[in-house]
Amino acid sequence: MKKALILAVLLCFPMSALAAEPGPPAQLVKAVARQESGLNPLAVNIAGKSYYPTTRKEAERLIREALAAGKSFDVGKMQINNWWMKRFSISPFSLLDPDVNEAWGKRILAEEIARNGLNWKAVGKYHSPDPERGRQYAWLVYRHYAGQRASKIKEVPRAVQETNTKNIFDSRGIRADQGIGQQSGPVPFHVQQKGVPWVFRPKSGASGSAD
Repeated sequence: MKKALILAVLLCFPMSALAAEPGPPAQLVKAVARQESGLNPLAVNIAGKSYYPTTRKEAERLIREALAAGKSFDVGKMQINNWWMKRFSISPFSLLDPDVNEAWGKRILAEEIARNGLNWKAVGKYHSPDPERGRQYAWLVYRHYAGQRASKIKEVPRAVQETNTKNIFDSRGIRADQGIGQQSGPVPFHVQQKGVPWVFRPKSGASGSAD
């Protein structure tokens, strides 16, 4: 119950309004990438199963297998889903380039910000149109964002592994990651542009795992 209240409060607080420069704040983009792939540019998720290949050749093989099987899959640092690839006619192999991948991730996130405002609801929509999955995802991204603010975390890609994430898919084929934690204390959301920092003060005593 407490966890649900915290998630509701999280989405009610707006972030700072964007100023002159377009695009999502860099620290938010980085937090999303951490949640999606651990900043691994070769990460591929096929139908809920995550892979972290060590070579581009291996990543391309996984993509070809997903295409041949007609399965939902996500590619690269920002884990761009094949739903978006079809919509924008994006080559899935081009998304293995971290700069190209991030550019598309920023565009998708910017679309949600344009529709919903610069807030955690927009972050949740980047992941899923389902409100509950979006709230849970926004909280996970918030944790990464808070961690970035609290200390300088060394960027180390996840170890090579194949893990069955047991994720749930919505109608758009986007994953719903499990596991919710919480941070205590105020965490300011400073955007790149000038503006008043947004501060989220989570309640203490929340559950550290998903129900």
